[in-house]
Amino acid sequence: MWTTQTKLFEQGDIKPMKYMKKLLTLLAVLTLALAMAVPAFAEAATTTYTITINHGTGTYEAYQIFKGDLYNDTLSNIEWGDNVTPDGQAALGDAAVKAKTLTGEAEAKTFASEVAQYLTNPPAGTGTNSITGLAAGYYLIKNATVGEGEVFTDYILQVVKDVEVNPKSGKPTLDKQIRHNDNGEWGVVGDNQIGDTVEFRTITTVPIVSGYTEYTYVIHDEMSAGLTSNVHSNDDVTIKVNDEDAKKLDKIYYTVTVDPKNANKFTVTVDVLKAIEDGKMAAGDTLYTYYTGILNENAAVYDVGKQNNKAYLEYSNNPHDNKTTNKTPEKVVYDWTFKMEVNKIDGESKAPLSDAKFVLSNNGNCSLGTIGDDGTPSNTTDLIDLIENSDGSYTVAPAGYTGSVVNVMTAGKITIKGLDDATEYYLYETKAPAGYNRLTDAVKFKITATYNDTGDSWTSVTAAVNDVEQSSVSVQVANNKGSTLPSTGGIGTTLFYVIGGGLMAVAAVLLVTKKRMNNK
Repeated sequence: MWTTQTKLFEQGDIKPMKYMKKLLTLLAVLTLALAMAVPAFAEAATTTYTITINHGTGTYEAYQIFKGDLYNDTLSNIEWGDNVTPDGQAALGDAAVKAKTLTGEAEAKTFASEVAQYLTNPPAGTGTNSITGLAAGYYLIKNATVGEGEVFTDYILQVVKDVEVNPKSGKPTLDKQIRHNDNGEWGVVGDNQIGDTVEFRTITTVPIVSGYTEYTYVIHDEMSAGLTSNVHSNDDVTIKVNDEDAKKLDKIYYTVTVDPKNANKFTVTVDVLKAIEDGKMAAGDTLYTYYTGILNENAAVYDVGKQNNKAYLEYSNNPHDNKTTNKTPEKVVYDWTFKMEVNKIDGESKAPLSDAKFVLSNNGNCSLGTIGDDGTPSNTTDLIDLIENSDGSYTVAPAGYTGSVVNVMTAGKITIKGLDDATEYYLYETKAPAGYNRLTDAVKFKITATYNDTGDSWTSVTAAVNDVEQSSVSVQVANNKGSTLPSTGGIGTTLFYVIGGGLMAVAAVLLVTKKRMNNK
């Protein structure tokens, strides 16, 4: 049109003023037409919608299952959506008829599982926190991927305008604790004497299990070499729902399995579906699983290392794939034990001494009975059994230790390993070095330890000896030489003889006098 008008003007067939009037009129009409078209364009721009995913994990996909005319929250004139395959449409039948059967949540869940088998690739949209650019319709929303330690959410069916959805992930959690024997508190750190029973527990949450026909819920636990697991069967594990004694879980609901290659490694498999079905627990409950170990003779002492107990939870994370599992982050707790150095010294010169004999006890009023020439007491009831190591040190022997044990230690300088902190120990000297007096009183000592927040490192280890704080974890035991006694003989002996002879003479005179008196 613009080409024809220009040509006419150039030939002079149309007057310039007349042409300008017509041009202005034409522009006015075009402007009005455009103005009227703007609302139509704006309306067309609002036909795409956004699904906002609250607290979602991983990546989500949206598939259009039904399409139709959207008015408020109602979809009419329903047809199969763009993301249902032709095979799916054929298998599921008429879309409008199928839509009428979705009268409740149970029916919707069944339908979601059915139609999920017939989805096209790619989906209508993907996103983590939101999915945008969607046409009106009825959508199935599901996880494509999950984050570390997360689970696949159950299928979500939603009529799309601009909507928000709240996935029910059902992710369980695990925490690990050790009981401190000094105060009974549960936390990340404990300390013990070798031979002590150490208490452990895991704390796990019961997940949402809707949509699952099978569910894996397995606690994996492993103790380090310095601990000996007491877990051998179901009888060695106690599970309390919400830590209530009245809600101990019957052993039919869990199974303990010990690794045949590592007796310190075991699993506890809980049948949560059965327990929930039987009303023994519910989603959102917390399971407290208790078991014990023993600190053994292989335990590392504090300046070399520590013992640990670690655990994680393996769990199902996809209600549509029973073989898919995930696991919680591994949690670790720590157990420590300590040592004490004993140094035998001269009480005056502080020079080292050797060949003293000692015994160790937790009893400050220990009765040793008769002590033999070799320093061995006749009564060992209150004494701590010890393992004599090849380097001359001693290690506390746990109950049931099958090797040789001793009670008497030989000093000079010795180290006693496997001691607890906050425990009073008593050293009794049973034989002093030659020329020195044996101590009559026990030497009392106590170790005190503090730790960092995670329990994997100590911040200080100190000792008190006879209630006096020391700068090091050591005991100095001083012996003094025996006193010089006066000798016999010389004038003392002579005097004894003189006095004795005089007394005998007096006695003889008295005897003679008595006889004369009797004869009269």
